Amino acid sequence: MKKYGFVFNAARCNGCGACVIACKEEKALPDGVWLRKRYENVHTAAFLTMSCNHCEDPVCVKVCPVHAYKQDPDGLVIQDHAKCIGCGACLKACPFEAPSFSQAEKKMYKCDGCASRLAKGQQPACVQNCTCGALEFGPIEELRAKYPKAETKDFKWLKKEFGMAGTEAVKPRLVIVPLG
Repeated sequence: MKKYGFVFNAARCNGCGACVIACKEEKALPDGVWLRKRYENVHTAAFLTMSCNHCEDPVCVKVCPVHAYKQDPDGLVIQDHAKCIGCGACLKACPFEAPSFSQAEKKMYKCDGCASRLAKGQQPACVQNCTCGALEFGPIEELRAKYPKAETKDFKWLKKEFGMAGTEAVKPRLVIVPLG
């Protein structure tokens, strides 16, 4: 079975945040909860938007004390929100800080790759609403083959531009096309 993943093309991203808003609206998220986050390096004018990367070795699944996370056959890491006790173990363990805490509910939320949209043959809301084509979603091996010179394992650009270290240990299903 094919495993899904994301492409983020930094050379195309203008930082508009349409993907972030589309995600929030699609999921009707409460105040303060963001499943796709926008980052900016003001020194280099680089932008990054990121959600859960549906890792091959997801630490959120391993550390959740109530087993609220599972990985489906397509590789999507899905959270059973009803089981969540809001302990934050998943957030602390994730090198991308992908889960988001709801102060009002005292529970975590996490991107599911818009599984309900995928079931209807649609793209995730963030991808569909990206105004400049900086996001792609699909079978990760096909995306990696499409961008052979992109970062798919060591993610040096993430470390350099945004200080995200240790990300390769979880084997994210992510392709980064860096600036320059």
